[in-house]
Amino acid sequence: MSVFTSKVVRNLFGTEAMRAIFSDDTRIANYLKVEIALAKVEASLGVIPESAYRDIAAKAPSFEIDWERYRNDVEAVGYPVMPFVEQFAQHCGAAGEYLHWGSTTRDITDTSFVLQVRDALATLETDLHKVRRKLREMTARHRSTLMIARTHGKHALPSTFGFRCAVWYSEVERQCSRLAVLRAQTLAGQFGGAIGTFAAVGPKGIDVQRALMAELGLEAVEIAWFASRDRVAQVAFTIASIAQSMASIAKTLTIMTRDEVGEASEGGGESRGTSSAMPHKHNTVVPELVIVHGKMAAQQLPVVMESMVQDFERDWQGHFETIAVPQIFQHAHAAVTQMHVVLAGLVVHTGRMRTNLDLTNGQVMAESVMMALAPKIGRKNAHHMVSRLCSAALREGRPLGDVLRADPETMKHLGERELASALDPRNYIGLAEQAVDNVLAAHAD
Repeated sequence: MSVFTSKVVRNLFGTEAMRAIFSDDTRIANYLKVEIALAKVEASLGVIPESAYRDIAAKAPSFEIDWERYRNDVEAVGYPVMPFVEQFAQHCGAAGEYLHWGSTTRDITDTSFVLQVRDALATLETDLHKVRRKLREMTARHRSTLMIARTHGKHALPSTFGFRCAVWYSEVERQCSRLAVLRAQTLAGQFGGAIGTFAAVGPKGIDVQRALMAELGLEAVEIAWFASRDRVAQVAFTIASIAQSMASIAKTLTIMTRDEVGEASEGGGESRGTSSAMPHKHNTVVPELVIVHGKMAAQQLPVVMESMVQDFERDWQGHFETIAVPQIFQHAHAAVTQMHVVLAGLVVHTGRMRTNLDLTNGQVMAESVMMALAPKIGRKNAHHMVSRLCSAALREGRPLGDVLRADPETMKHLGERELASALDPRNYIGLAEQAVDNVLAAHAD
């Protein structure tokens, strides 16, 4: 059973939108679109008779693929294009002799594939912008919400939840920009005949190529890219990286929902994540799925990279892309749509964030105290002194502030007012709020 086609879990591991784009029905529709467009431009340039194109265009709306015959023929031939051309040519009668004129299987395969990628990119972009807008809203709303920042999983320094959201938001903005660049630079169609030299079309080959791509709304390239799969690799890497961006956010959110952290909760009602054994337990299911999607999308990249290594004008490794690229899009789109569900229903526990900030009895303010002492006794001496007092506070199970106040040398250099200021987390978030403002100002709503 494939999770992508399962009647039960298919929507956990993919989306109907991506399934439709990379479906057999869409493949056939794109083959039809490319072949009709090719006949049209070749007729306009005098490569094939105008009457042949008119007959092909007239017959096309009534064409229906014989799926059983098609499946058998594809298995026999090993490629899906020629069995399609044979059925469509028979349907067109005498005009069918002019179908696929001067073309090769890979022309139709690659151009049809690019049409699928174009639709997939547009679909992904629409939903990624939903995530972008939600993160922008969270960034602004939690600009000043105090929380502890963590490095290597340990309490580091005071920060704000808005700062953390701004980091996510900034990354998603960059991913939106990369998608826009992809749509502008990589959607190149393919036409050139057997090896890309237009030999079967003759001197009008380049004109046919340019007119065909204009008809399809694709880029006309300077030379065939049968054996140059960098464009596909660029698409695959960018889409997989978007899935990983979602997974990165999901990983932190999953940790934030842990009982011992408790800084956020996943929405979705009482049934979401219910344990079959433990009535009290609700697992954080959707963020975990997003992490899975990120990992699985990334796992497909080596396959696409392998497809870049081809010999001479082309070889068999295009099959890799047929398998891997649709899966990358499925995982990425599922990650994006599920992330939006997570963010839309996320419950942020600001009180628990503040409680966790104080969890170490003031230890996270040690750097603040050190920097207050540094101008008076030197940074190195201040570091040693505060480190010694932190160790004493941990050993004795006392708040750091109490240990500092009981230390004559500390109080000689700081005094109560300056020490209290150094121990206040609100005074040591640096320029977190300004950074949030900078991110919000740098990107249009």
